[in-house]
Amino acid sequence: MSELDLILARSAADRGFVSDPLWGDDAARLGLRRTAAFMKRMGAPQLAMPVVHVAGSKGKGSTCAILAAILGAPGHRVGLATSPHLHTFRERIVVGGEIIGLVEFDALAARVDREAGDLERERPDLGRVTALELLLGMAMTHFTGAGCDVAVVETGIGGALDSTNVLDPAVSVIGPIELEHTAILGSTLTEIAVNKAGIIKPGKPVAVAAQPEEVLAVIVARASEMGSPVSLSGRDWRWSGSWRGFTAEGPWGRYEGLRSGLAGEHQVANACLALAASALLPAGLRPGEWAVREGFAGVRVPGRFERVDRDGRAVVLDGAHTAGAARALATTLGEVFPDQAVTLVIGMAADKDVGRFTAALAPVAGRVIATRSASVRAMDPERIAATFAGRSVQVDRAGSVAEALSMALGSPGRWTADGTADAADRTANGVDARSLPKPAPRSAIAPGSGGVGPVVITGSLATVAEARVTLGLPGSEEHDG
Repeated sequence: MSELDLILARSAADRGFVSDPLWGDDAARLGLRRTAAFMKRMGAPQLAMPVVHVAGSKGKGSTCAILAAILGAPGHRVGLATSPHLHTFRERIVVGGEIIGLVEFDALAARVDREAGDLERERPDLGRVTALELLLGMAMTHFTGAGCDVAVVETGIGGALDSTNVLDPAVSVIGPIELEHTAILGSTLTEIAVNKAGIIKPGKPVAVAAQPEEVLAVIVARASEMGSPVSLSGRDWRWSGSWRGFTAEGPWGRYEGLRSGLAGEHQVANACLALAASALLPAGLRPGEWAVREGFAGVRVPGRFERVDRDGRAVVLDGAHTAGAARALATTLGEVFPDQAVTLVIGMAADKDVGRFTAALAPVAGRVIATRSASVRAMDPERIAATFAGRSVQVDRAGSVAEALSMALGSPGRWTADGTADAADRTANGVDARSLPKPAPRSAIAPGSGGVGPVVITGSLATVAEARVTLGLPGSEEHDG
């Protein structure tokens, strides 16, 4: 059994590597006691440095990446723990922008497995240590060994009952909250907000993104109960402009002419949330204006409006998987590709709200290819396709992401007069192109536009990851599932 298998053996693919929250609140509370005991056995590495703990329904990963960028720009050594990953579990543990090495990962995996086994024998009442608990122990241990000055840690699902909630953060961060994981977190925004707000710790400050009124009420009430200072978007800081150039005002002063390396208005909101959080850290860690400018402009997150070109066609990979994220994606597509209809390649997880997700993207779609990733949690493409019934959108199905990309990137210039593929294209991505439907005419793909619109792969990080592998993008050669 490999070291990675030691981790995977403590999880289950149908749970998406999330454990206790899916077993109910009582099991999750027991899990937090177990996590605390496990981290103690590891030497309590989470106490070795200030931690920024980030929760929310969307934008968590981007906010964490931006935080790591602006905190690291002045030379601080920053640990970054996020989930899920695109290609390799090692992406979940990053120091100074570099993912943990294979040798270090294997050594830590073997160690946490031994410690977990010892704990289970000594305290069988606490239950079995889970995959996410192992990864948390590995991340914080690696950060400590690497001499990190600060760590940025993303929650998994929720907050209050997430394994990361054993942390005692210097600053808590709550991004935009919307309906998600309703079977686990609750069926209303208020219930979900209660769970997310559970990361607020006594006396520790919290930075909060713009929220629906009922969500904000829950967060403010929790912060008041905890005696935690609150820094609110729109009250304590604000921004104006676009991701190509914006101004941010807050406790740090007024920074003009900022630029985001991540496209979209929502990324400006994420950037300013990260800046507001950094302003709540101890003085020695707060980034100055130069660091903020460098960090904002330089940050890149694979799979977040990641753009490449193939044969003169723009391809955008975006891991949006909630309705709110889909709306943000649609808005950004309208800004970057005005008046161009999009070919959407959509593959989602089965537990997502596909109707609300596709409704948000339908206005920019000229063609949809419904597909599925190799994940056992993948949604049947027919469910995705059905949500476009009655819309003036061409809808096709593909059994894999590679097949969907082959269909999407086919163009009239690459097909012969009789509708068959040119010989050089017949086995693209391992798919015999002659077996695929002839692509729609350009006019059908991009009605009323000045040219063929972009291909956009979205719906889940699993779908985006497979697309990156198919496209041969940097870093995608070292995937491990």
